[in-house]
Amino acid sequence: MKVTSTILPDFINDFNMEVFEMGVCFDAVVNFNLPFQSFNMESEVHMEAMLSGSFDTVYLLNPDIKIYKMPTFFNMVNHQFIYPKFKGLIIAGNMPIFGRYTVSIFPTSQFCSEQTLNELKAKKLN
Repeated sequence: MKVTSTILPDFINDFNMEVFEMGVCFDAVVNFNLPFQSFNMESEVHMEAMLSGSFDTVYLLNPDIKIYKMPTFFNMVNHQFIYPKFKGLIIAGNMPIFGRYTVSIFPTSQFCSEQTLNELKAKKLN
């Protein structure tokens, strides 16, 4: 299935994200909203084109997110992406454990750490 949307490219452009050969990487505050719980966490975020020629996939890189049994991978086939202009990115999904949830991503920088960039480059080469 070819996914075509300008949501992630618009988000990247509006927030002046730096684009590298492996995609986009930046620091963000991430808000998780579950039916009976809500919490925030800082995370580096990686966006890349996996399913189409344009950005369509989002990864949350903070390993502590898995402690909360929350997803760290989102794509436009299995999730709904919403972009309220210049506010942040909202991703809606559904999990058997928790039911419907949203993840809101609010950028705090235009790029991530050099160490993370090097790790992403190494993974892309393998």
